[in-house]
Parts: sequence; C-alpha cells; structure tokens
Amino acid sequence: MIVVGALAMPLPDTLGYAAPVWVLQGLSYFTLSLHLLAMNFTIGACLLLIWTHFRNRAGHAGVKHFFGSSLPLGMSYVITLGVPPLLFVQVLYGQLFYSSSVLIGALWILVIPAVLIAYAAFYYHKLQREARPRYQWAVVAVATTLLLCVGYIYVNNLTLSMSPDKWLRIYEAHPGGGILHHGEPTVPSRYLLFLSGAFAAAGVALLWRGAFLFRWGYDTEANQSQKLGFRAFLLSPMLWIIAASWVYSSRPEDIKAMFVFDSTMVLLAVGVVSALVAIAFAYLSVGKRNLLFPLLSSLGIFGGMVCTVVFRDQVRLEYIKPYLDIASIPVNAQWGMLALFLMALVVALALLVVLMVKVLPKIAEGARERLEKTIAAGRT
Repeated sequence: MIVVGALAMPLPDTLGYAAPVWVLQGLSYFTLSLHLLAMNFTIGACLLLIWTHFRNRAGHAGVKHFFGSSLPLGMSYVITLGVPPLLFVQVLYGQLFYSSSVLIGALWILVIPAVLIAYAAFYYHKLQREARPRYQWAVVAVATTLLLCVGYIYVNNLTLSMSPDKWLRIYEAHPGGGILHHGEPTVPSRYLLFLSGAFAAAGVALLWRGAFLFRWGYDTEANQSQKLGFRAFLLSPMLWIIAASWVYSSRPEDIKAMFVFDSTMVLLAVGVVSALVAIAFAYLSVGKRNLLFPLLSSLGIFGGMVCTVVFRDQVRLEYIKPYLDIASIPVNAQWGMLALFLMALVVALALLVVLMVKVLPKIAEGARERLEKTIAAGRT
C-alpha cells in the first residue's frame, strides 16, 4: 500500500504493464478520440433534432428524419467505442480509477441502466415516430438528459481519480457512495470542454447529407441542410473557447505552468490548426456536392479531438505526480497478447465500418423516399 496522507492507496498491479507505456497511451488516445467523436455526434444530433422540432422551418423535417434515423447507429458506436478507452484507463491508472469508482459507486452503477434506457428510447423514436408522432421530441429529450447525466458522472469519476488526498474525507462523509461534487472547481468546465464538439460533429454530418442530396438532385433540401450544418458547426469553436478559458482559469498554478512548455504549446498549436482546417473546409462544403470538403472537415475535427485527449492526459499526469509515476511501473511485455488485442481491435473497427456501409445507404434510401413523397404531395 502507498500511504497518501491518512489514506492507504492501492499499489499498482505487481505484474506491471503488459506493454510499454507509450503503446498503451497511444492506443488509449486513439480509441478515446473515436469514442468522443461518436459521443459528440450523438449528443449534437439529439440537440439539433429537438431544436429543429420547435423551429420547424423549411428543410427541418428532413433534418429531424435524418438524425432520428441515425441516433441508434450513433449510440451503438458510443457504446462499442467506449469499451477500449475504459479498459486502458483501468490498465494505466487502475488503482486510482477503481478507488474513485467505489467512492461514487451508487451513482456509477446507474451508468449502465441510463445508457440502456437511452439506447432503447432512440430505437423507439425511430420505429414509432410515424405511427405515434406526438411527443416524440420528449422521448429524444429524455434520452439526451440521461446521456448528459452519464457524461457528468464520468467527468466527476475521472476527476476524483486524480485527487487521492480527498478520498478519505469523502468516504467519511458519504460511505454509501452517493456523492458527485467533491470540491473540484474544474468539473463543470471539463464537462463543457468535452461537449463542445457536439455541434461540430452533428454539423459536419449535415454537410455530408447535403453533398449526397446535391448528387441526387434535391438541391433545395441539400442547400438547407448544409447551411444549417455550417451554422451549427460554428457553435463548437465558440463553446470550446469558453470552456478552455474556463478550464485554464480554474487550474492550480502548477498546472497552468504546463502551458509554457514547448511540447504543450506544439500540441495546442496543432489542435488550433486542426480546428481552423475543419472550419475552413466546412465553409467550403456549403452549396457543393463535393465529398472531399466534408471529409477534410471531419478529419480536422478528429485531429483537434486527438490533441484535446492527449493534452487532457498530460494534465492528469501532472495532477497525479505526487501519488503515482506510471513511468516507474515495471513493464513485463506480453507481445503475443498485445498482437491478439491489436488484431481484435482492427477486426472490430473493420466490422464497424462494414456496419456503417450497410446502414447508411438504408438511411439515405429512406431520406430519398421521404423527399419523393413530399414532392409528389406538393404536386397534387
């Protein structure tokens, strides 16, 4: 046991790491970025679906239908892509993460039913929106609220895992595990930071949709979709600036000092450039059937997300420096097991690509049928 104040913190696994730390970190960054991309799309799609329901302007019906059809797929990616980064957190920071999970255990266990209910709500909306259109927005709103609560629980848990000095006091005050707020001022700003990409992810999806609609000859609907997508896209940089400034101002002074390191500044610069690239190509996508611009914008979003994830982990390492140095943990490499994991990861990602290739054409076909019915109804 490691004694931290009056608290005995569990020792790292005596077997050590099964692969070099940089390998585990790299895989963690990659898988977490994919998970956050799926999460941001799903949350952004929910919020835009609800917003378009109440605005109800030209082209919004098609947007609602598009997002309503996409939410079950997006949620499946959120769940599937959320497993690997969670496993890597347990491998790299297991004694910290398990301890904080126990301290909020009564709320942590609620994550599973909340996710399942939200997933079921998305399917209910997709299957019943035509037969029972009344209050479908409320079904999506309930699912969105549940997912937002899950994200808040995650942020609290991961933040608490970086503060072993608070564990004993929290356990004495709340031995039943029903506490989230633990005196960490950065929790709200961290939460907003990782939600700030939601409108960009959903907005670029509308840019893709518009490009395909242009190719199918539905120019009016395509233009409306891309204009809405770009306007939604622009909300994310504004939210990110607010959240990043809020996070920085609430950091301890020793953490703020990280921002003057050369490697940190390079990481921030790459992230800013990625965001600017995403914005520029999102703008160029409007009014065009070109698929290259939405693709480059999507890659810019992903690049910015990777930089955010890497920087987040560097901040975590600085926070836990008094309690844990992962570089000092022995490495007993198991290359065979690592190779099997990498093969399984590649196969899983390939299957997810196949799933997308199979499902997206059906969503597109449904959009075309809806548009054709709308046009036919207008003519009659």
